[in-house]
Amino acid sequence: MRISTPINKETVKHHLTYSSWKYLLMAVVVVMGWSLIYTTTAYRSPQDKRIDVYVQSNIGSSDTIDQFLEPIWKATVPQMESVSSVVLTIVDDYTSSVQLMAYMAAGDADIYFLTEQYFKSYASQGAFLPLEDLMESGALQLPDTDVSKGYINYVEEYDELDRPVKTSLHLYGIPLDDFYGFMSGMQVDNRGLYAAITINNQNDDNVIPFFNALLQAGQGEKEAWMTEQNTGD
Repeated sequence: MRISTPINKETVKHHLTYSSWKYLLMAVVVVMGWSLIYTTTAYRSPQDKRIDVYVQSNIGSSDTIDQFLEPIWKATVPQMESVSSVVLTIVDDYTSSVQLMAYMAAGDADIYFLTEQYFKSYASQGAFLPLEDLMESGALQLPDTDVSKGYINYVEEYDELDRPVKTSLHLYGIPLDDFYGFMSGMQVDNRGLYAAITINNQNDDNVIPFFNALLQAGQGEKEAWMTEQNTGD
């Protein structure tokens, strides 16, 4: 004998009452699955066809920064398929350290704007491209900028007690304190930040001229509110 449940308003209501979680779970799985498929299959420009700029800041947005970067990109390295930014929010020392370490290890960015703490830490490990030769050759043109704070000792060798025994001094980053154009253009407070190029960017021929043009665009007049703040008005 076969028992069947008739399909009507009451049976459907009863089914949904006790099984609605299954449909919700199914919807979540479908959405997550589609997102994963899209993420893994979406086209991403190869390393030598894109430039990624990561900025440590608690203000500003990638959209605003990208708008600032686009004309520099188009004028300087139009052969690049994309030039984009990521804002790294500074949460706390541990979270920020882990986040930055992951990005550095993965080689996700070509150019970093970092706070002094993180810049010095990674510069001393040789994570950034030395810039002094670029300054001397004219590939990096900053004649009126004091870059002395950007020189960091790279530890080449440690002893058995993990103490540095051999170091070499290099210009690993450009102090951005006086680059007022970034404040108005990117809407990022770049005071205390350093601009640096990663040693493993794999795209020096394009990253270096873009970096130079980016720094030129970041120069500008001091904002009125900054002058008033410094004079105590």
